[in-house]
Amino acid sequence: MAEIEPFRGIRYNEEAVGDFSKVIAPPYDVISPRQREELYAKSPFNAVRIELPEGEGKERYENAKEIYSKWLRDRVLIRDDEPSIYPYYQDFEFEGERFTRKGFIANVKVEDFDKRIVLPHEQTFRKHKEDRLALTIACNSNLSQIFCVYPDASGKIEEDIDESIGKPLVDVTFEEGIRNTLWKISDPRIIRRVKNLLEDKSILIADGHHRYETSINFRNLRRKETGGNSGPMPWDYVMTYLSRGEGQGLIINPTHRIARSAGVNLIDNLREDFEVERVALEHSLDLGADQISVVTKDPERTFRLTPRATREKEYENLAVIILHSQVFGKLIEEDKAGVRYSKFPEEVFENVHNGEFEAGFLLPKLKSEDIFEVVLDGTKMPHKTTYFYPKILSGLVFSPLWR
Repeated sequence: MAEIEPFRGIRYNEEAVGDFSKVIAPPYDVISPRQREELYAKSPFNAVRIELPEGEGKERYENAKEIYSKWLRDRVLIRDDEPSIYPYYQDFEFEGERFTRKGFIANVKVEDFDKRIVLPHEQTFRKHKEDRLALTIACNSNLSQIFCVYPDASGKIEEDIDESIGKPLVDVTFEEGIRNTLWKISDPRIIRRVKNLLEDKSILIADGHHRYETSINFRNLRRKETGGNSGPMPWDYVMTYLSRGEGQGLIINPTHRIARSAGVNLIDNLREDFEVERVALEHSLDLGADQISVVTKDPERTFRLTPRATREKEYENLAVIILHSQVFGKLIEEDKAGVRYSKFPEEVFENVHNGEFEAGFLLPKLKSEDIFEVVLDGTKMPHKTTYFYPKILSGLVFSPLWR
């Protein structure tokens, strides 16, 4: 099943960069143009300079390669001497409670999806994979981690790691007051225990579907170029952050939808398949697992939808599945409706109430077991179903795809 390996990570040299908070960055796919400019201004060594390089077309990837190579030559980045795994914990507040999400960064063997070892749960888009492949080829490294979830009701992996960590390599508070702490474990005995505890498990991709599929494409490309492998090669693995599915800090927020065009008589048309209840805007997020709230241009007209029929498979009764089959698949043509995605309900309210969009669709939270149930049945969630909070940072460690 899931096979992990330690690796000799490439990390920022504190003597060269100083304050780590100046060089780390959010994942590339959540960085707005404005935030990109702010990160560029923070430091000449910020990770965004290689994750989202300047330039157009192929020039972007050449720029990333040049910057990354220079940082290595100038010892802005240095490579660890020993193969290691890197525990990474995030302490944060969510809805008035404090949480710690525990995990670790390791290299995970790249597996084709049909082996059912690494499980995807969302659809992907070709252009994003082409972009990440070009960047991987240019830098010959994994610049950010895939985020995967593993099942472990016993909590033994977390326990072993907790007992093994000492002084952190990085301890920095970043956006939203989230404390990010990174350690290094090089002890072969501890690494072997963690490997053994994972060897009978499949893992679920939480975030980074495009990057994981890129790792498959990169592996296949290198195998073709080299005539196949005589043994395990660096491109057979991808840098991955692994966190326990049952962990108390695994928060899975929904990604809401807003539609520029929702057709005429939307609410009346919804009554065929749903019980439609008018609710106060402040209660629009009070949702059961199968319920959806519809936000209209009039703040006084917000509705909660409850499906009239119950479907055979439990996961088919999840709100996001219902939305994409009974609303977008039936009343609204998603491709023509100008659908956008948002993790913030306030953004949905603003965009609909100001008239820029005709309708918003708010969804309830998901649990990791919901997603496992979907993927184990060989199905995928609609694109942008989940928003795992908090996001893991880029720039903590890089994984070279050479020996």
